[in-house]
Amino acid sequence: MENNLAGSPKVKRKLTPKGMRSRDNLKKAARDALNTLGYTKLRVQDITQAAEVADGLFYRYFSDLREIMLELAEDLFRDLLEDTVQIRRDVAPYQWLYDIHRVALVRFSNNPGILACLFGLAGDSNDFSTIWQVNARKWNLQVAAFIESETDYSTEEARRMAYVLGAMTEGVIYQYLVRRSDDLVTIGGEDEVAGAIAEMWYRTIFLKPSP
Repeated sequence: MENNLAGSPKVKRKLTPKGMRSRDNLKKAARDALNTLGYTKLRVQDITQAAEVADGLFYRYFSDLREIMLELAEDLFRDLLEDTVQIRRDVAPYQWLYDIHRVALVRFSNNPGILACLFGLAGDSNDFSTIWQVNARKWNLQVAAFIESETDYSTEEARRMAYVLGAMTEGVIYQYLVRRSDDLVTIGGEDEVAGAIAEMWYRTIFLKPSP
């Protein structure tokens, strides 16, 4: 079966506990297969084989690959934003900036297939583009609130800074985790890259090196 990203979402219906487990099992298998194969090579059979179920079971819960990948992308951002809410605010500003970006890098690095899918398809699919834009805005507004609380910037100024720095950070994430740019990979792992991003944010916000 060809990798078909077109199609309309399947009508959602209430599932039994067994149905929910089957559906979740397919999503886990899809995430693992996507991380291994990438979205251009992924087939429904790859997912059902990993889940050890018949192909027909996939279509009981999902219309096509596009639908399950959209849901995986939504799940990724939901989990990421839930993680950031747990980050302590009673720490030094640099530490908070480091912590929030490290959480993002770890989540994205554990889901390279979904991240590549988001970057690769956002320009061609309104659905993927919307998922990225909506959730990136939630992220940026969260950081903007932090900037406003730690400085004398107005709400508008803090948001403008968060939007611009957020866009720059998206480029770093893409180059580091998707393109695997040598210049960024040589920096180190998620800890080191998060530190470099946090330093960039801190210097821009407070106009001085981090403590």
